[in-house]
Amino acid sequence: EEYPAMNKLVVFDLDGTLIDSAGGIAHSVNQTRQHLGFKPLDKKLIISFVGDGIRKLLERSCADVILPVSMEEVIKMTVGFYAADPVHDTAVYPGVMETLPRLCEAGFKLAVLSNKPQVVSDKILKGLNIAQFMDDNIGGEAGFPLKPAPEGLLYLMEQLIAIRSSLIHVDNTKLFDASSPIREGLLINNPYFRDTRFVY
Repeated sequence: EEYPAMNKLVVFDLDGTLIDSAGGIAHSVNQTRQHLGFKPLDKKLIISFVGDGIRKLLERSCADVILPVSMEEVIKMTVGFYAADPVHDTAVYPGVMETLPRLCEAGFKLAVLSNKPQVVSDKILKGLNIAQFMDDNIGGEAGFPLKPAPEGLLYLMEQLIAIRSSLIHVDNTKLFDASSPIREGLLINNPYFRDTRFVY
């Protein structure tokens, strides 16, 4: 029986890693607040709430008000606003559009793994011309637990037939950094990640 050749894989976070989306995130949250009759929040405050998925973002961004609708409706509303204008005040970081094709030419498989809603991340990757370099994209609400749970990474490794020792995870958060007990437990308890390089 022949086994497929193994690939080298780089998995990127999206917000704060490949793109500066602070303005777009804040804009969609404030569109929702204003639609519900509330004053907008400062952009920096909203961005301080980012990182744990859209539900946590909106719970934090609406903690000062009594919502007239369910949180599920607020999430649906915000995703709708964001998906309608996904690249508002959003830009690719310098060097990204030069680096991605070089990685592809060097034989790496590339993927995005983020906690941003899937429909929005898909549109952003296409709208900013990043999708052409990606072999896969997993966002929040895509059937996997949010990061730092390892299921998304494991899925990407399996789907893209990646060499475990050559998996590189590039993320601007500290969810997997060297001092994180989450990463320590992940590396100790899951042999899939013992040789993984985490880049911040």
